[in-house]
Amino acid sequence: MAEIQTWKTLEKTYGMIKPDAVAAGSVDSIIKMAEDAGFTVIAAERMQLTPERAGAFYAEHLGKPFYEKLVGFMSSGPIMALALAKTNAIQEWRDLMGPTNSEKARNEAPNTIRALFGTDNTMNATHGSDSPQSAARELKFFFPKLILDPVPEGAAAREYIQANLSPTLVKGLAALCKEKPTAGKMEAISWLAEWLSANNPNKAQSFTEAQLVLNPEDEEEEDFEVIATADAEADPEAGLEDLEEQAKAATAVQSHFRGHIARKNMKAKQGGGVVVVESHTAADEAAPVDEDEKAATAVQASFRGHLARKETKKMKAEESAAATKLQSGFRGHQDRKKVREMKGAA
Repeated sequence: MAEIQTWKTLEKTYGMIKPDAVAAGSVDSIIKMAEDAGFTVIAAERMQLTPERAGAFYAEHLGKPFYEKLVGFMSSGPIMALALAKTNAIQEWRDLMGPTNSEKARNEAPNTIRALFGTDNTMNATHGSDSPQSAARELKFFFPKLILDPVPEGAAAREYIQANLSPTLVKGLAALCKEKPTAGKMEAISWLAEWLSANNPNKAQSFTEAQLVLNPEDEEEEDFEVIATADAEADPEAGLEDLEEQAKAATAVQSHFRGHIARKNMKAKQGGGVVVVESHTAADEAAPVDEDEKAATAVQASFRGHLARKETKKMKAEESAAATKLQSGFRGHQDRKKVREMKGAA
């Protein structure tokens, strides 16, 4: 049996979509060209360069006639910084960009990025590293936290796969056999890719474990603690409907009490006496707060707390679902790229 061909070394390069192409709305089209050519976008960030930062990036051209014009152009609007990965990425990205002069690119390489999106020699849509040394410097300049270590090969790669990938992959294949999607090969691959994305043991969590774990019994007791204290006849096992009815009753009691206070204030004003302060919490000798008001306040406070906790749990669940969907889509995209590369290498 022929030995399975190992992955070729992936190379990383820096690619930039310049202000002219960003302003023209060409970012998505250029990224699509890169992905169609086999590049994987491992990092991307839209940013605005200051003249000082643009000057630092092009420091090697300091003193040249075009330096000031170049720095002014590069700081004139937002750019899109890209970290790209592919076998022989540096040269292939430069080939995909085409000649530096956009007019020359249109004449000699009409299907390149600069031919399609560039204007002239400076406003030529994109930039790319010209050597491994430049790529390392430029990637660190824009993505200081990016890991540039090469992908392991040979025995190291097999050991990594056996320890970190195989256990999850075996579970995924077992789940695929149970699910039994249609006979379409690509559907099975897509299903497995989505399963692996959803069950990735190294996937970052949107919330800490302490935030996500809730004790329903504690939550139930907390909801009714104040009610049980305020009214001995209140049922601590009442459902949400009972709680809503109690809240309505509390609102009616408070409304009646405020009307009473308002009438007393009016009488005090007409008679020239001391005005009673409108409050449902302050204890005043002229208008003492009765036990009904205290009970009503306690019920409403508990009910509002219950609704606030319920809304917080709902928001956390929605944010978690959105984060999971975003991560799943991105990892699925990466998996499909790797599948295509494996087919090409086979």
